[in-house]
Amino acid sequence: MADSGTSPELKPKTWGTFWDIFGEMLVGFMNVPIGARVLDVGSGGGSVLYPLAKRVGPKGHIIGVEICDHCAKNTASEIERCGIKNAESIYLDARQTDFSDAFFDCITAGFIGWDSYFDFQRKEYKRPDSLMKEITRLLKPGGQFGMSTWLLQEDLDWMYQFLTSQSFESNKNYHIENELGWRKILTYWDYTEIQVLTEAAKYEYNSLDFWWKEMIDYDWIVHDEDKAIIRSVKDLAYERIKPRIKEGKIVFTRKALFVIGKKKKPQ
Repeated sequence: MADSGTSPELKPKTWGTFWDIFGEMLVGFMNVPIGARVLDVGSGGGSVLYPLAKRVGPKGHIIGVEICDHCAKNTASEIERCGIKNAESIYLDARQTDFSDAFFDCITAGFIGWDSYFDFQRKEYKRPDSLMKEITRLLKPGGQFGMSTWLLQEDLDWMYQFLTSQSFESNKNYHIENELGWRKILTYWDYTEIQVLTEAAKYEYNSLDFWWKEMIDYDWIVHDEDKAIIRSVKDLAYERIKPRIKEGKIVFTRKALFVIGKKKKPQ
């Protein structure tokens, strides 16, 4: 990959672990040319943005947009700290932008979820897709759109099953999307040359305490009165999770779906 101008001593801080693994996979799966102008929708901790910056080189440019102000500021701070000259992170709703039509050569969207627009079980839209409409407006004809979504988060599935076994009414905390649904979405918006890739990565928690802290940060509990007592099952959770410990680490698998397509050129 081309050098983005980042000092070798300064590596941008991301959310790490599987985010970086899958971010690299998405960029590697796509055909992003050197010198391209790219939009990264929902840039989060920068796990897609930074590999893109390396890919396009100093003559390209990456704009990461994020509706979480804290995330956008953190990534902007890392870009500045590491001296990355060909990328920026801004607080912006990707459904409503003031970029010109066909402004970007490529657009990426990593793990932002389309379940609010599309029913992946019925394989049909349930409401107008303002996000894909804007992405398609911003992408050049012949330009590539690439996205990633969850097929499996084994650690979250384990916690959901544990909490429901203890009579807590719990949220699932992620939605599973699928290839057929995404093929239908991209076909609807006149994308061609659709390609699909499925990849898995191991995720390790270094200690029981770290695992528990990560897990209870999720929005599990449906009823407010249950939130005060969830910590009471900590010891039982520690006991139940022990079979998953290997060489002192708790190991889970996360699996992702990657889909890319090209915006159809006018006839």
